[in-house]
Amino acid sequence: MEKLCRVEEVRRAEAEAVAQGLSLTELMRRAGQAVAETIEQLASRKQGRRALFLVGPGNNGGDGLVAASLLALAGWDCAVWSWNRREPGAIPAEPTGLARCRWIESEELDRELSLADVIVDAIFGIGGRPEVPEPVATIFEAAHRARRVRNTVLVAVDVPSGIDSDTGAADARAFRADLTVMLGLPKIGAYQFPALRHTGLIRLVDIGLPKPPVGPGSVALLTLQDARGWLPERTAATHKWAVGAVLIVGGAPNYYGAPRLAASAALRAGAGLVTLSVPRSLVPSIAAALADVTFLPAPDGDVGVGQRWANLVRDALPRYRALLVGPGLGQDQTADELLRYLFGLGRVRRGSLGFGVPADDEVPQRFAGYAVIDADGLNWLAKMGSWWEELREAQLVLTPHPGELARLCGCDVTTILEDPWTQALEAAVTFGQHVVLKYGHTAVACPDGSLLLAPQVHPALATAGTGDVLAGVIAGLAAQGLGPREAAAAGVVIAGEAALHAVVSAGTLSLTASDVVAALPKVIRALYDPQWSPERVVSAIEEN
Repeated sequence: MEKLCRVEEVRRAEAEAVAQGLSLTELMRRAGQAVAETIEQLASRKQGRRALFLVGPGNNGGDGLVAASLLALAGWDCAVWSWNRREPGAIPAEPTGLARCRWIESEELDRELSLADVIVDAIFGIGGRPEVPEPVATIFEAAHRARRVRNTVLVAVDVPSGIDSDTGAADARAFRADLTVMLGLPKIGAYQFPALRHTGLIRLVDIGLPKPPVGPGSVALLTLQDARGWLPERTAATHKWAVGAVLIVGGAPNYYGAPRLAASAALRAGAGLVTLSVPRSLVPSIAAALADVTFLPAPDGDVGVGQRWANLVRDALPRYRALLVGPGLGQDQTADELLRYLFGLGRVRRGSLGFGVPADDEVPQRFAGYAVIDADGLNWLAKMGSWWEELREAQLVLTPHPGELARLCGCDVTTILEDPWTQALEAAVTFGQHVVLKYGHTAVACPDGSLLLAPQVHPALATAGTGDVLAGVIAGLAAQGLGPREAAAAGVVIAGEAALHAVVSAGTLSLTASDVVAALPKVIRALYDPQWSPERVVSAIEEN
């Protein structure tokens, strides 16, 4: 994990690096090299090698010029337009490469913008304000048009110009990057709204700055290395029940795809066994598409169905390490009755026919197990008053989007959107449970007051079913022995990384939740399996 830093902390880290013998000149050289290497990697997927650098007067502009000089040495055609910078200045750029860069005037910009394969913003950096001067804003708009017309790649150096690196405030005309090459330390403002609308994907690169410790109350950025460290070790002597089993409760006639997606994700996350408890009428259609799960069919019908379903689940629960409740469950009376009896909350009232157990009958013992609660499970909890007081013995991971969190907290959704991190943390502390807020960079809010943030956010995830996939991954990890904090955090990282892999093949607009599930094996294999190729081992065995 890495602490998300304010500008003051970044400046202190730079001063500390200098005190330890690393010069500012060397830091700029490393920063420029990281930007150049990243752009070279982008170019491997493109034919063109023309870059336009927009550079400003400060160190951010210096980083950009160093990168331009290195690309020019590598054979790129690099044009440079400067804002309030008349000459390169004392920067650690290669003289030969810098001499190959073409410095252009404003009247030449239209032509260069129309020809560039990559446009690089290196104007303001972390010292910038959320305001963009008119001439610069006009250029940014032209760059964005080039992005739409020619699919030009837009790259920001450290942070996009026009955002506040502390607060996340942003000028509506700030640079809109496809990729931000963030240098040294993650800047907290870049991960907040509205600034995150301008960062695109964030690639955090190490340039040798000392990393501030992640202390109590810190906002920390999750990494793939964190997820790798949390994955359980599987030994040769194990079996499916020992690996860990998940029981998923959900499904309704209109939403039977949701439990199917969650089950697929839980299996791909490594659960040894996944059982779906869905209404009996849904089993044939799900089983036809998903042969790898078992079923605990729930009774169909109306009166008393919820209680019978709950009894089936409660009887089966001792065999399962984790429970996932909510995907596609619906909010009808059956769902209400099911959850009241399953969690042991409130008193059950039947429909107008008046059949069944009287309204004042006590519900069963309160739930004290390990559960991930998603979707309509959350909507039901929101109706249950101070439910958290009655479920203190349970280990819960709640996975709301802003609307669901608003209902859980009894407030308007605008209150959540105004300060989502604070609202998620307050909910986690109040409930005494872990809250995974699916908004922007998905945040894992912990009861101890810490906040763990997903490293990436991508608009392709704005499609039905991706929340079910995330819940399934978390449940699958929980079944393998990860605690709520680790299961939630690793699930967020793994599902997010799978989404990025899925975008490569499916694209942003065409991505579906099933694409994310299909990408999970590639991500988890890279995290868990050795770096040598199994194919080589098989080949060596065959040769002998």
